[in-house]
Amino acid sequence: MKTDLTRQAEKCLWNYTNKMGVFGCFEVTIGWYGKERVDYITYSTDNTIRCYEIKVTLADLKSKASQTFIGDYNYLVITKELWETIQADIELGWRYHNQGILVFLEEGIGMTSVKKAKKKNVTLGTRATILESMVRSLNREVGKLYKLAPFWELKANEN
Repeated sequence: MKTDLTRQAEKCLWNYTNKMGVFGCFEVTIGWYGKERVDYITYSTDNTIRCYEIKVTLADLKSKASQTFIGDYNYLVITKELWETIQADIELGWRYHNQGILVFLEEGIGMTSVKKAKKKNVTLGTRATILESMVRSLNREVGKLYKLAPFWELKANEN
């Protein structure tokens, strides 16, 4: 169950990445029988994959839950309070030294980049797995849409 703060982070992240030539999907399970899930992935027409992990509490940030940073660029999406905690904690700072850090507004739809991500070299095989995983996850999201409103009702609303 997502918290209101997590939903707020998702809204800010969608607004931040929703641009021409950038395609995104939330909750992407990696691989056919994957146990890893990325909170949000974007793929852009310049062949760049960006992975985003959303953390809204210190307990969540420090948990043993997998944080999947497999993109060309990887980001941690956090609150301002968590950013201040990371800056004050050497261990946490080191843990996220390669990831970019985005701070989202707890009200509104703003997002601020406070630390740039370092580029990784993603192999061709990993790139293919990520893109296949995104397609499956996007198909799941379309399925959710059609469960909310049957196709013929969506079509009728277009006219």
